[in-house]
Amino acid sequence: MSTLILYAGKYGSTEKCVDTLKKSLTGPIETINLNRDIPPNLSPYNKVIIGGSIYFGQFQKASKQFCVDNLDLLKQKKIGLFICCGNPENINQYMVEAFPAELLEHAVIKDCFGGELERNKMKFFDKLITGMILKSAQKSGKPSPEILWDSVTRFSEKMNLA
Repeated sequence: MSTLILYAGKYGSTEKCVDTLKKSLTGPIETINLNRDIPPNLSPYNKVIIGGSIYFGQFQKASKQFCVDNLDLLKQKKIGLFICCGNPENINQYMVEAFPAELLEHAVIKDCFGGELERNKMKFFDKLITGMILKSAQKSGKPSPEILWDSVTRFSEKMNLA
């Protein structure tokens, strides 16, 4: 059984999650960054995992568009869907906005991998905005965003059984 992981991210958290996911999955696995690589033909893959990050409240356009463009083919595969975001409380809303309803219903697993803010990689404007968001969150007692490694593990276990 071969697996294709397609993803899009902004500053590296999504790629970290994909690297860990890839190490936990069984069988041949290929990863494609939709922001820089051309996706292959889906025919040879039994399982397809699609994910991306939330960036200022919006899911990555490349991942979203891939799902829309390939919906019929994707519905023939075992599908896993994930989102990386620092605000997991809103994951259900993000999922509905990110993925077509038919794909959400068809998916074997849907999960949030959390997220982190790698401010050292950010451009000036992004650093400024995320700095204000972090200060506001700290004042209200919210923890800093972090990757939820247990979610990545749980996701890979479920996909291995699919």
